[in-house]
Amino acid sequence: MGKSTKNYSHVLEIDEEKRLLIINRVFKDGTQQLFTSVDLPGKTFSDDEQGFRDFAQKLGENLLIDSPVARKLLGL
Repeated sequence: MGKSTKNYSHVLEIDEEKRLLIINRVFKDGTQQLFTSVDLPGKTFSDDEQGFRDFAQKLGENLLIDSPVARKLLGL
């Protein structure tokens, strides 16, 4: 069964020591699959508002594109 025919949710975890955001797919049966991991921005929001906004936008776009239901509803 291909990715586009499976329904799953996403779980986001933060590894504080590594400053890493980990995103897993969680399927209906409870199994998890790594979707991706990305480094958190190196600066705080108050030090780099635009950098934070760019990071948040890319994160949101990636989650929407990976979601079969969102792709269907948004025509992606």
